[in-house]
Amino acid sequence: MAAKTKTAPKSGSLKKPSGNKQNIASPGKSALDGSALKSEGTLFPDGRRARFALVLSGGGARGAYEAGVIHYIRTRLPTEIAHSPMFQIFCGTSVGAINSAYMASTAHEPAYQGLRIKKLWQELSSDDIYYADTQALLGFLIKSGFFMGTNFFGLSSLLESKYGRISAFPFKSILDTTPFVNYMRRNISWGCMHRNIQQGIVDAVTVSTTHISTGKPAVFMESHPDVEFRKGGVDPILCQLSPKHILASAALPIFFPLIRINQEYYGDGSLRQNTPMSPAIQLGADHIFLISLRKKTVAQPHHREKPIIALEPAVGDLAGQLLNSIFLDKLEYDLNQLRRINYLIRDLESIYGPDLLEKLNALRKKKDVPGKVIHETKKIIPFVIQPSERMGAIAAHALKKIVSTRKKVSPLHRFFSRVVEGTPDGENDLVSYFMFEREYLETLLDLGFQDAAKEHDNLVKFFSGQPLSSEESGTG
Repeated sequence: MAAKTKTAPKSGSLKKPSGNKQNIASPGKSALDGSALKSEGTLFPDGRRARFALVLSGGGARGAYEAGVIHYIRTRLPTEIAHSPMFQIFCGTSVGAINSAYMASTAHEPAYQGLRIKKLWQELSSDDIYYADTQALLGFLIKSGFFMGTNFFGLSSLLESKYGRISAFPFKSILDTTPFVNYMRRNISWGCMHRNIQQGIVDAVTVSTTHISTGKPAVFMESHPDVEFRKGGVDPILCQLSPKHILASAALPIFFPLIRINQEYYGDGSLRQNTPMSPAIQLGADHIFLISLRKKTVAQPHHREKPIIALEPAVGDLAGQLLNSIFLDKLEYDLNQLRRINYLIRDLESIYGPDLLEKLNALRKKKDVPGKVIHETKKIIPFVIQPSERMGAIAAHALKKIVSTRKKVSPLHRFFSRVVEGTPDGENDLVSYFMFEREYLETLLDLGFQDAAKEHDNLVKFFSGQPLSSEESGTG
């Protein structure tokens, strides 16, 4: 769909206010022009229309990689693609939900999204996400020690016999994420996001979480009234999205506090749906752009000539593997399912003609099955970008640089440093999820940018509706 090209903002509009961190939220209502960008899907040169979805995974500080990829597609692809609305649907989990909300809030200014999301991550630090000073860590040790003593070692009985009944001392989380709430309010223009959806610039935004009581996935959704969410997966919880929904999607149990919404507790969406492709499909997307935060691994035959005596894994290693298992998702399985359906449609079209889907959907429309909505069958084209390097190694290298060059190192960084030193290969995935520091985030931004650059020609094909093989789309 063609969009009016807007005049560039004055360079002064991106300057940092004196004495404070820059507020990178989008301009107010006056900057919006819904008539120019109202979404009717993307119009391809051959007259076809398509609905594009951006699907972003969870992974803590690794989310900077997503911003690097977005920076590339918004600044280096041909202008008619880079400055177009591009995406109509935004689906995210955990840190992917943060980036999705930011993208939806700036969707009315596509020409500047890439630069702004890059700047957002460049100015981010651990202090914006959680308290990590000595006082915070000491408070955590006291709370967790008291919790363990009263709940597991009988201290509560001893205290009650001497002082009477004592109130429960709940353990909420290792890290206090109070600063994160203020950060999101300051840097994401929620009003712009709501208006973009109301004006039809954005069809829908979904935030995937986990309902703690049942352990089932829960999807919060804000959408335009005309947008249909098709049955067949998790029914969405319709709402006006706010920072609490993002906090819930990123609330990794034990590490971050759970979030209560409408008297129910919700936690990190990565526990059940790390790469939320299903909501995008249910919203009618036929082109899905996915950014994964885990390096694609190729299975290799396992040969071992002589037995190796393995060292006992360090605590940091175990914690890193635990997080990897939490953020492990069904992306490869879901992509295989999509490929299978697309191949079947392609083969049937070669037998029955290119109008097969049109005839099939017309036939299905005539069928009236009580209590069942029959949706059209169509091809769904995915495109995946994944890191070309191991983020655990990148994080360890950045941490060593921080410890060796900074005069003052926080207690958390000292802890991370000891964790990395205890690993045989000098890298640790635990650090890669929780270290929100510029030295590390800048490297991830650059990695995402470079990985997208390697796919430049295929990205142009994807966003202009040209056919792609599974290898070209990153799904092979």
